[in-house]
Amino acid sequence: MKLRYCERIDTELPVIFAGDSYVGEGTVLNMSVPGCEIYSKKSVEPGAYLEMKVLIPDSGASLSVGLAKVRWREGHRFGVEFIRMPGTDQVRLGRLVKMHLPLQSPARRSIFRMLHS
Repeated sequence: MKLRYCERIDTELPVIFAGDSYVGEGTVLNMSVPGCEIYSKKSVEPGAYLEMKVLIPDSGASLSVGLAKVRWREGHRFGVEFIRMPGTDQVRLGRLVKMHLPLQSPARRSIFRMLHS
């Protein structure tokens, strides 16, 4: 099993994505700062590039991902890596992930140590 360098949070967030010749919608199942997992009936291929809008529950505008790359696909699920997104949306995403990390997770403990050292 490959270890992740960044923790993911479980989510159920609506997403709209677009490739070169298609538009799809789905649900973000989990998210981290560098990427997310999406469930969608729209088929995408690994290696494809997408633009995405994720609706997050902070009453702000959609989280905008200007460029994401599909890294894997299994059935109706696929994983994307965020390549380009506006700085303000990077900050919002970081806050969202930080707010939802379990208090005792290794990532949360190292964040706490960095902030309080």
